[in-house]
Order: sequence, then structure tokens, then C-alpha cells
Amino acid sequence: MEKSKQKLALRIIKISVNTLFYIVIAVLLVFSVANIQVKKENDIANVFGRGFLSVQSESMSGDLDDSFEMGDMVFVKMLNDSDRENLVVGDIVTYFDLTIRAFNTHRIIEIYENDGEMFLITQGDNTPGPDQPIRAAEAKALYMSKWSDFGTRLDYLQSPTGFALFIILPVVFILIFEGVILVRNVLALNKVKMEEKYTLEKEKTVVDLEAEKEKIRAQIMEELKNKKESDL
Repeated sequence: MEKSKQKLALRIIKISVNTLFYIVIAVLLVFSVANIQVKKENDIANVFGRGFLSVQSESMSGDLDDSFEMGDMVFVKMLNDSDRENLVVGDIVTYFDLTIRAFNTHRIIEIYENDGEMFLITQGDNTPGPDQPIRAAEAKALYMSKWSDFGTRLDYLQSPTGFALFIILPVVFILIFEGVILVRNVLALNKVKMEEKYTLEKEKTVVDLEAEKEKIRAQIMEELKNKKESDL
């Protein structure tokens, strides 16, 4: 009974470790795929058209449902030409601001056309004035939702130290654990094979001894028979 409980506990631990391993691998894969997209300073890390950014300022802080604070992580939908044509005042878009050489995620306060080209004027909900007008084609993504306070964690996770501590190190530990489990399983399998081999050899020895005894018994009987016949 005790052995059964121990086996069950070990199995649960193994399943939990394997689950954690695959989650870490999945996270690692998502970050890898996402960051493949970031080859230039004006690209947004995204997977299947959905991107994420950490908020670096309080320019969009406020009491609105779609307001967000510094340290939040925002999720955005990457825009194509058709999506840009459907933008309306009030939408929050992400674009690369050349004046600060960083992404801005601000609300559209005005849309106008000039020589057949659509332009956007944006402004942060917590900034005193509007931003410089941008071409609609410069709008990279549309704000969808946020994850409060996770932007700071994302920044740390993307740093060399955070990536090493929370991605590389767990993977190394899990690989070591899996290696230990593999070695133990191999040793256990070899032990079972050796025990089976020993049992077979023991059984063969017993059979051989019985056969030898039977042979000796037959020889003795034959000798006794021959002696009896010679006495007659």
C-alpha cells in the first residue's frame, strides 16, 4: 500500500514537472516567434497578428474603460490597409513616433484627408496637447485590451537577467530533473532485466540439475539391473 502511494506521488510530480516544462517551452516559443518580428526599431512583437507592448508613460492614464497606466501591458491587433480605412475617432492606435523614437499608443481625436490620403491626429488622454499628425498608413496596431501591472514584469522578463532567471534557468532545472528521471528509469529497467535473467538462469540450473539427477538415477538403475542379471 505504501509503495502504491509513493508511485502515485512520483507520478503526480512527474506529470506536474512535465506540464511546467511544456508551459515554459510554449512561453519560450511564443517570445521567440514574437521577437522574430522585431527586426527593426519600428516593428511590434506579435504572434498571428496579435501584439503586446509594455506601457512606458502615464500619457493614457485616466478613468475611461480603455485607459491604461505606466507598467501595464497592452494587447494590440496588427492593422492592414483595410483595417486602417475603418479607423474612427476614439480608437487607440500604436505608431512609431519619430520625434521620441519610440512607440506611442494614443487615442485618435481627428481624421482628415489631404490630397486623397488619410491622416490621423492623436493625443494621450493625460497629455496637454495633440501629437503631430501621422499618415493612417503609419498606424501599426489597434488597442484591444490591457493586463494591469504586467508590463513591468514583461520588461524584466525581456531583459537578459529576467530571461535567464525565469526562462533559461527553469528549463535547465527541468532538463536536469528529466535527465535524473531518465537515468533512474534506465537503471530500474536494467535491474528488472538482470532479475529476469537471474531468474531464468536459476530456473535453467534447476532444470539442468534435475536432468542430471535423472540421468544418474537411470545409470544407477541400469547398473543394478545389469548386476542382478550377472548374478543370475
